[in-house]
Amino acid sequence: MTNQTPHEPNAPVMSAADVWEDSETLSQVLRDRFRTEMTDRGEIPFPAFLAALDTFTRDELSLVRERITEKLAT
Repeated sequence: MTNQTPHEPNAPVMSAADVWEDSETLSQVLRDRFRTEMTDRGEIPFPAFLAALDTFTRDELSLVRERITEKLAT
């Protein structure tokens, strides 16, 4: 095994807290982007919608029922 040196030995190293903060920021950006894409596109594949219904709470299911009733009335 040969000894290797870092490419930039004098470069600053991020602390664990900085790495964690960066990962949280990136995670939030990706969540926001996903929400925006879904809102802009306005389409959810029907099988995904059906699968999501299994995870909804009773209150969420009531909201879905209300929206469907409104759509069927028009």
